[in-house]
Amino acid sequence: MLIIVAGLPLLAAISYRNIKTLEKEEGDLQLAKAPIYLQSMLMQGGICLLAYYTGIKEALSISLRSEWNLLSIFSGLIFLGIALGFAYLGQRKKKPEGTLRYLLPETNRDRILWILAVIVAAFCEEYIYRGVLFQLLSLQIGGNFWAAIILSAIVFGFGHGTQGEKAILQIIPFAIGFHVLAVMSHGLMLPMIVHFLYNISVDLLFGKQITGQKQDPQ
Repeated sequence: MLIIVAGLPLLAAISYRNIKTLEKEEGDLQLAKAPIYLQSMLMQGGICLLAYYTGIKEALSISLRSEWNLLSIFSGLIFLGIALGFAYLGQRKKKPEGTLRYLLPETNRDRILWILAVIVAAFCEEYIYRGVLFQLLSLQIGGNFWAAIILSAIVFGFGHGTQGEKAILQIIPFAIGFHVLAVMSHGLMLPMIVHFLYNISVDLLFGKQITGQKQDPQ
């Protein structure tokens, strides 16, 4: 839990500071995307394994299967639409803030690794934050359901600090929404799928605007 609560936000803050320092020194950056995606998958996969071990050791009950009914499916679609609506409003700025423009793929070759990274992120982050961390926090604070949800959402937001300060505040409500989907469907599969669809849709719909460049088809 210490790694998730303190370690990941610290690494994200350091990465963000390094990117902004390079940006000041060199202007717009051309970062190699493949190493970033590979590093992300390895780190998230490793932490997910630690979370899985912790879940077994603490005898946590985490269900990956969601209950599929009209309410849960409709809720997932509504949440996805709202999230993409906010993404649309954000990308309309002439000069996007934060560092997301350095993280999205710009070539088809990078996009293959990006898709794999998004699959890993959707599975691992939902399992870590909506599964293990939520239950550990709930145990620590005496079973207070909503307090555990809000705390885990805040940690999730700061874990994405690589994207900038404003992104943290925007991501926290999304994290709460993902948890509501998990509660409604009694499992993590629904938020995993919505999480994946959101990340993929942001690139497909707004990737060119966010990166501010013409994408290379190669």
